[in-house]
Amino acid sequence: MERNIGRPEIKIKDKKVIRPQKPWSIDIQNFLRYLRDKNVTYVPEPLGFDQDGNEILSYVPGEVYSYPLPAKLLTHKSIISAGKLLRDFHDKGADFLKSLSGQEKWMLTYDMPHEVMCHGDFAPYNVTTIDGIATGIIDFDTVMPGTRLWDVVYGAYRWVPLYFDDTTEVTTEMQVRLRLFLEAYGLSKSEYSLIVPCLVKRLDYLIEFMEKEAQSGEKNFQVNIADGHIEKYKNDIKFLKENEELLAPG
Repeated sequence: MERNIGRPEIKIKDKKVIRPQKPWSIDIQNFLRYLRDKNVTYVPEPLGFDQDGNEILSYVPGEVYSYPLPAKLLTHKSIISAGKLLRDFHDKGADFLKSLSGQEKWMLTYDMPHEVMCHGDFAPYNVTTIDGIATGIIDFDTVMPGTRLWDVVYGAYRWVPLYFDDTTEVTTEMQVRLRLFLEAYGLSKSEYSLIVPCLVKRLDYLIEFMEKEAQSGEKNFQVNIADGHIEKYKNDIKFLKENEELLAPG
């Protein structure tokens, strides 16, 4: 399965990532600068914009994978490292909320409390790994203020993964990997019962966003829809609802 948020054309030159500027690029650079100033080195360093208006970022070393995930990302050590990385990212970036004016531009917006800065797409294709261990986070187009749960459930969806492409039941390994991810993150057990309802909302929002963008002429989303991404999300929503009790650890 391909990445759900259309990736702009990216060039890598002299260990720098050069990508087209977007309306939210300046606010994302401000957020990344905040993190780097706090010695968070697993995110790209923002290097401003070139004379052509392209956004410049430092290159984050490591391997990035899409689906199907390789065996090295299906180990328990790997998913635990992903949960811990997401928790550290949330904790380190939470105070950035105090500097927000409300005039910032984000690609994604959703009406919910602002607890942390969500990555918005914390998935293997946006996390660099070394020997299967999550070590860096890239591609912040989808960053937005939100709740921990909003980011955690989508991270679990992508890392477990909570897909139902080739199965019609929740497997034991799926349950174990979900529990390991949540425990590694340190999500409060009082929120375990909210995992499936929140993930269903997250996927519903993704479907709505993709359809709107495709209708506005965004070719990446038109291609994703033609490739069956929305049908896949709808199918996953169906099985998530049917198996909600099995996906609430403990």
